[in-house]
Amino acid sequence: MRLFRLAIPSLALLLALSQAFPGRAQEALPDRFAFADTTLLRDTLDLRFDHLFQLADSLRMTPDSLRAISIRYRFSPLRMVGLADSLRMPVDSVGPYLARERVSPLAAADAGWSNRFSYGSAYTFQETRTGWTNTGDYNLTWSQLFLNNLTTIQQERFLSGGKTTLRESRIANTEVGWRINREYSVGGRAVLGRFDSDDPSSINRVGDSRNEYQLSLRTRQRPLNGVTSEFNAFSGLLDFTSARQAKHGVTSDFNGRFRHTSGEWWLHEVTGQISSSLARTRALLTGSVENTRDVIGSLSGTVSLFEAATYSLGSTYGYQNSRVGQPDEVGVIQDVSSTTASADVTLRGQFTPNRMLSVSGNFSNSDQVTALSGPTSRKVRGVLTEGRDVLLGWSVEGRFKSTFSDGAIPQASETGGYSEDFTTHTLDGTLIRRLLPRLNARLNAFIGIQRYRYQVIGDYGTPPVSRDNVQQGYRVDGSYTLSDNFNTGVTLDVTRIQLVNLPSASTSANSTERLYRAEWRWTYRLMRGLTATQRNTVAATYRAFQFSGQNDRLILDYNTSTTLNAVLTPRVTIDVSHFSQVTPSGNYTPEADGLYYFRRADESRAQSLSTRVSYIPTPGLSLTLEPFYRSSERSANLNGASQPTRDDRNLSFQGNANLNLPVGARGQLSGSFGRTYFASRGIPYIAGIPQATPRSETDYWVGSLNLSWRL
Repeated sequence: MRLFRLAIPSLALLLALSQAFPGRAQEALPDRFAFADTTLLRDTLDLRFDHLFQLADSLRMTPDSLRAISIRYRFSPLRMVGLADSLRMPVDSVGPYLARERVSPLAAADAGWSNRFSYGSAYTFQETRTGWTNTGDYNLTWSQLFLNNLTTIQQERFLSGGKTTLRESRIANTEVGWRINREYSVGGRAVLGRFDSDDPSSINRVGDSRNEYQLSLRTRQRPLNGVTSEFNAFSGLLDFTSARQAKHGVTSDFNGRFRHTSGEWWLHEVTGQISSSLARTRALLTGSVENTRDVIGSLSGTVSLFEAATYSLGSTYGYQNSRVGQPDEVGVIQDVSSTTASADVTLRGQFTPNRMLSVSGNFSNSDQVTALSGPTSRKVRGVLTEGRDVLLGWSVEGRFKSTFSDGAIPQASETGGYSEDFTTHTLDGTLIRRLLPRLNARLNAFIGIQRYRYQVIGDYGTPPVSRDNVQQGYRVDGSYTLSDNFNTGVTLDVTRIQLVNLPSASTSANSTERLYRAEWRWTYRLMRGLTATQRNTVAATYRAFQFSGQNDRLILDYNTSTTLNAVLTPRVTIDVSHFSQVTPSGNYTPEADGLYYFRRADESRAQSLSTRVSYIPTPGLSLTLEPFYRSSERSANLNGASQPTRDDRNLSFQGNANLNLPVGARGQLSGSFGRTYFASRGIPYIAGIPQATPRSETDYWVGSLNLSWRL
């Protein structure tokens, strides 16, 4: 049955059922955000993302990053920005800061008695995997005494090849102590961890156990106005056993944070941690014993100068170093080390909301030693310049970026390796203007080059191919809003990509690729509660090989996507989408007259019809049903005649229930569960004759449930 026969009845059904309910609409954005992707605003967690694009631009973040942070911590972007301003810290640091303060005994209020307990349980299930996680968080404060315990137990079951694998992970972190005052506390803590797995593919035990018993010291200082600092120290005994090694000794962990602010012109924050252990390590495979010294340290910082002024300077830096002694696969104890350092600095001038210029530089260096590839190193340097202004009514944006990277893998094989020299330069610019009150235009052009060079170190067989990759192109966008009920837009993309392999043995793959793409899209609200959207695209990809013209190829693509969105009631919505695509391809070669001719070698056709029905009986419960059908046919030209080569049919049904319900006064149940059915059949053709093949079917439950409770 052809899909278009289903599309017409579906449209008639929606027209008959649709009632006078408001359609979906987006708020009007300033000219600079006229082409912003408003699909980022969709969410189902009772969060609003008003002014998302403007806030992200003012914070120098991408809209999807700001939205992801808001969803993770369940705060609206405006609330996140307000907390960041009051705490004088970046938006992405608010969540970790609140989590750290929640468990710190020095942050507790001066209360005579406090007894809090929260419990969370999450169960997930799929076709071949189930998991159950239980978390308990207990905090007791009595006068100056405190007790904190965080316990997590996770159990997983995997089914593969008819065999079942069970995994269990248990972690308990308990600390008890005495808070001397608001600035000091002493005590002790126990960090216990277990991991076990009965993997049937392994003949040895898979698991480990870790026990750490430590004395604890926590301090917090405020020596001067605008200066705060923290320092925490933990030291004690270590008992660690895994499938390869056993370690017994002493361990210590020191971490701290320093923060200095001065009005609106200065902010400097440094966070550091160092963990070390001195242990007697035994390799279980060989029985050899050695003294090992493990050190893992990290340091990161942020500096801001005149953040709210016309000219501002910002910088971040970080350093990580680790050296761990452990047995390798043959039981030889050796040090595994890594070092990473990075820094960046940005000078920014914000003259008006629409006029800005910034210059950024970054540097990173990493060296590490792994059992798989031995020592490796990489250095990266880069510079980025961005600007924005308004000239003659046009919003002008430009960006130039250069990156220089040097890397080496000297032991990629037993006899040697290779080094890599990678350089990239990109330049792009954008012009945006509102030509008429309802007509917007945007022009974007870009050019870039990527340079790869490889050198052999020692005796190494075949390193990657040294090559250059050049890209250039432009994009023209236009959008027109006829009324509140209808808007339309067109796009033209033109791109040229040239690949040049330098070694003579690889020049046959040198190619030039030209891509052309045109799109017309429109959205029309047929009536209140019913909206139609269509996107039509025509694309062509010309690929020419300089030294093997017989392989020149042309790929054409014609596709149409139509979506109907109906709001039947405030609680019921239906989305119906139809997609159709035709993709002929083949060689195009020159003939005797000097012209190129396209010879179609094969053609693919695909169509799909999908529906999404959503019903929200209560604010905390939603039900969705999503049937999907797709068919595709592929044919090839054989002896001048078109013959089918393969047909595929896919059908799936997915139904889900999404929960976000309160349980009593202190509990919350959230998650989703549903059932998925999928059936497919592929029919290959031999000499134009279909071959019988069995149908593949899967039918299983999938879901995730989370229960949290606070006392």
